[in-house]
Amino acid sequence: MDFKNIQTFIKVAELKSFSLAALELGYSQSAVSTQITNLEKELGHLLFDRIGHKIALTANGVIFLQYTQNIQLLTEELKAQLNGCTDEISGTIRIAMADSICTSIFPKILTGFQKQYSNVKIVIKTGVTSDMFTLLNHNEVDIVCTLDLKIQRPDIVILKESPVNANFYISSNHPLAGKTNTTISDIKQYPIYLTEENISYRKYLDHIIAELDEFIIPTYEIGNVQVIKELILNSFGIGFIPDFVVAKELSEKSILPISNPNFLVTIWKQLICHRGKALTPAMNALINFIDI
Repeated sequence: MDFKNIQTFIKVAELKSFSLAALELGYSQSAVSTQITNLEKELGHLLFDRIGHKIALTANGVIFLQYTQNIQLLTEELKAQLNGCTDEISGTIRIAMADSICTSIFPKILTGFQKQYSNVKIVIKTGVTSDMFTLLNHNEVDIVCTLDLKIQRPDIVILKESPVNANFYISSNHPLAGKTNTTISDIKQYPIYLTEENISYRKYLDHIIAELDEFIIPTYEIGNVQVIKELILNSFGIGFIPDFVVAKELSEKSILPISNPNFLVTIWKQLICHRGKALTPAMNALINFIDI
C-alpha cells in the first residue's frame, strides 16, 4: 500500500474535499482522485460517498481513517526515534474533556506534565460526552476524559476511572447552613446556579427532582463550574456541582453541602481511548501522569 496514497486519503478526509486536498498537497485534482480510487480498489471497499459535489466518509472509510491516522502517528514517532530522540518523549496529544475537569483538575496536571515532558504538545477540546465520542470515533482526538454516568462499550478501552459525587453547595454563612433535611422548597427560596441542561450530572439531578414531583428553575445556567463556585462563595445562592470543584473550600469549611442525601448524585470520571487506537509513548506518559 502506497504511503503517499494514505497521506492523501487522510488529507481528503480532513478537508472533506478532493480539490482542497489537491491544493494543499500540491497535486492536481485528478491525481488525488486516482490515488483514492487506487486505495479503494486495493482495499475492495469504497472509502467515500460521492454525492453531487460533496463527499463523506463511508463506514469503512471511518474505520480506515482511524487506522491510517495511527500509522501516521507511529511513523512520526519512528522518525523522531531514528533522528536521535531516543531518550526524550515528544509528539502531539489531542484530548477532549468535560469543562469542569478542564478548569478544575487539569491545570495542575498540565503544569506538572510540562515540566517533565517539555517536548510534548497537548491540544485540548471541551464538550459534552456525546460530542467527545463523536470526536473519538472520527479519530479527531486520541483520548477523552468524561464526567458522566459510568460508560462501558465494546469499542472503547477504559484507561482510568473513579467515582465523583455532585451535590448542592452553599457558603458557610448561608441561612441554610446547619439545617438538616433541606427540601426542594427550601432551596427554591434562594438563587440557584446550575450547569447547562443535558450536562451529565445536571440531567441526573433533573431526573431526581422530577421523581419527587418537583421542579427548579435556575437563576443562572452557567457552563463554567468555577464561576458557579465563586457565586456560591459570594452570595446566598445555591449551586449544584461536583465535589472536586470545591474540595479546597470543603476542607476549609467555607463551602458546605446541603443536608439531604436524596440530592447526592454519583457520576464517574473516566479516561477513555478507542479500542483501535495505537497509543504513542507521549500518550502513555500522559495517561500514567493523570491521577483521576
